[in-house]
Amino acid sequence: MSKTMKALVLRGGKAAIERRPIPRAGPGEVVVRTTAASLCSADAACVSGEFPTPDGTVLGHEAVGVVHEIGSLVSGFSVGRRVTAASTTPCGQCANCQRGFSGHCGGSAWGGYTFGVSRDGSLAEYFTVPFAEHNLVPIPDGVTDAAAVCVPDTIASGSTGPEAARFPLGGTVVVFGQGHIGLAATMAARALGVGLVVTVKARPGGEALAQTVGADRALNLAEHDVETEIRQLTAGAGADCAVEASGVAESFARAVAVTRLGGVITVLSSYSGPDDASLSIPLARWGWGIGDKTILSTFQRSGSERLGRLLRLVETGRLDPTPLVTRRYVFDDSERALADLAAREPGHIKPLITF
Repeated sequence: MSKTMKALVLRGGKAAIERRPIPRAGPGEVVVRTTAASLCSADAACVSGEFPTPDGTVLGHEAVGVVHEIGSLVSGFSVGRRVTAASTTPCGQCANCQRGFSGHCGGSAWGGYTFGVSRDGSLAEYFTVPFAEHNLVPIPDGVTDAAAVCVPDTIASGSTGPEAARFPLGGTVVVFGQGHIGLAATMAARALGVGLVVTVKARPGGEALAQTVGADRALNLAEHDVETEIRQLTAGAGADCAVEASGVAESFARAVAVTRLGGVITVLSSYSGPDDASLSIPLARWGWGIGDKTILSTFQRSGSERLGRLLRLVETGRLDPTPLVTRRYVFDDSERALADLAAREPGHIKPLITF
């Protein structure tokens, strides 16, 4: 058996396939043989330098596979079992993890997001899952690799906003941004019992996909007076919840504006800018500070228990993420898959990379 593997590695500001030693499982780890993987804009950010990623790091944070090797302190898994792990892999033991903020494991922003950033990731023929009992989960037999690979990041992150908002059954949710996270938020809002889901994006296009995954109305800023139309759809009240998943700072103010008094704005975006950058809150639309509007900044809720519940939703047909897979590649073409994704071509949401 070969002792080396192929891996997509950050090298000199580019992504390149290299041969690397197959990792060995430490005491609390599991090594997974990869069968399918995907990519998102965060991987492109690692290559561009937007995320400070050390040269030589194996990229990737979305993958499924089968258990290859089990660490001495790990129980509950067997070699050959199909598994996946969330893109955020916290320790589950530090103060932030115990307080319920595992995305900030270790006491820092992005602290739980280490795959392909501060540790070798999963775009390789084998990858290591840290703190495996906390992060690794079996994949139900009825869930395909194509569906399962959408769960570790896309569904796990996108569903966090609607889940955290705790909107009323039959309420109205507006989702700003219809990339893979916004589409997942749309999908999750429908599964959580929303009565009306409205999506908003910058330009026309993608309406059919948004409606396929759960949108009742698909608006865009180029052709619609978004705030006026949302008021009309909600009898003047506004939405019970607005999910900001576009990453565009101006959309934060729009999300506040379209939310009704007593509503919730959940922010799934990470915004870029200098240290003194700020987000604007329209005071009148916020109720001048006494409108009982709650603003939640959220990071992916993680852990094997939650990931198992999300996979159950896929298994039972409550969620179907497969429409988000818009292109397919084999692993030897993963450099092209990353370049295609970074090009932001209209209609391309998620690649499926098979091994």
